[in-house]
Amino acid sequence: MKRISVVFILILSTLMLGEIYFWFDTSLGFSIYNELYAPDKKQVKTLTDYGMQIGFDYGLERGLRMGVSFGLLNMSVATNLGSVNSNLICVGLSPSFTFDFLDAISQVSGGVIFVIAGPTGSLAGFNMSGTSNFQGWIYTGKVDFLWELSDQFSVGFGVGARFHDLSILNRGVSLRSLSTPISLKISYKF
Repeated sequence: MKRISVVFILILSTLMLGEIYFWFDTSLGFSIYNELYAPDKKQVKTLTDYGMQIGFDYGLERGLRMGVSFGLLNMSVATNLGSVNSNLICVGLSPSFTFDFLDAISQVSGGVIFVIAGPTGSLAGFNMSGTSNFQGWIYTGKVDFLWELSDQFSVGFGVGARFHDLSILNRGVSLRSLSTPISLKISYKF
């Protein structure tokens, strides 16, 4: 009972001391590993993903934070037959930890992103006709380096990794890819 009380008091004190952060980032990533399963297995040459996310974090100025994000990622999968383009509409959760590092604020975060919809263009690059819709998950890890411009505004950049675990169920297509995105980030503290 004492342990539960201590955990409850710690969570309550973090909520009372926490602040709200709004952030926006744009990113560009290139794949370093690809796996595509389709009725006729195709060779993926490259996968490029780029887009933007907005999100809110709640937590300590230096310490633990919990965040939610909403994003639109554009993904291009190039195979030996052509390319398949998709727009991934996403929502995600991302815990993070923030600390001072030299003259910058460092934020280490991980997260999981659920792809709500992923409409594609032509599937000719997969040797299929028509269009379809990707579904699945994207797992992320990132380190951001931010510099404070004022008490509220911070700007910086980040590097990380994104693991795509996507599929087109009605076509028997499964795509797994690891990309290394670079991002620019703007943060505002309420």
